[in-house]
Amino acid sequence: MNKIKKTHTAWIKYAASLGIHLLLFFLISLILDISVSDDTLRSPYVQVSTGRFIKEAKTEEEVTSDEEIKEPEKIEEKETVEPAEKNVSYFFSPDDKNIDTTGLRNIYSEKTLNVRIKYPAGWTFIDQNVKKKLDGVTFWGLADIYDPPPYIHLEVKEKYLFNPSRYKYSEEMDDYTIFYNDPEETADQYTQIIYIRTNDDEDYSLKLIMKGKDAFKTFQPVFFGMLKTFKFG
Repeated sequence: MNKIKKTHTAWIKYAASLGIHLLLFFLISLILDISVSDDTLRSPYVQVSTGRFIKEAKTEEEVTSDEEIKEPEKIEEKETVEPAEKNVSYFFSPDDKNIDTTGLRNIYSEKTLNVRIKYPAGWTFIDQNVKKKLDGVTFWGLADIYDPPPYIHLEVKEKYLFNPSRYKYSEEMDDYTIFYNDPEETADQYTQIIYIRTNDDEDYSLKLIMKGKDAFKTFQPVFFGMLKTFKFG
């Protein structure tokens, strides 16, 4: 009997202890749940879930990348190609309009080839004959305007020696064709030769030699004026 009583008492104590522990566990869980809820509500810090915003931001970036606002394409302006300017020489040429014959008051004339040409007033000349036939004539001016004065030489040429490939330019005149190159310069001395191709038995050349570039240019119109007055045959 005493043994059964002791066993019953032990079960009661065990059940009471278990009930107390369960109650304490429940109370502790309740207290902790309330504490967590209170801390969440009272905390000055707010926990923000960034997952949605990151996703939205990423979506916006993707949209911006895919639907990027394109700036108007710059149309590259083609370089305007200016028409190439003509190679205007510093010097004159026989086809220039400023050929000057006003000062050509003297006339050279000879009978063997019936050559005639005008030359400037105040100038002098000397001619050369070979076998009683004109071979050439030289004209030179006074030193009062040009120092040294210009030197012009008219020469009779053998037709078979003519080579048109030696000349850069050509021009048809009234009674003949002229061939010539740009003036040549050696030690500030300028030379220009005009080859006169005729349909007669002889050809001719007219050569100008002068010191100084500017002086040569100023005299060129007179030189071409003399060419314009040249007659033969």
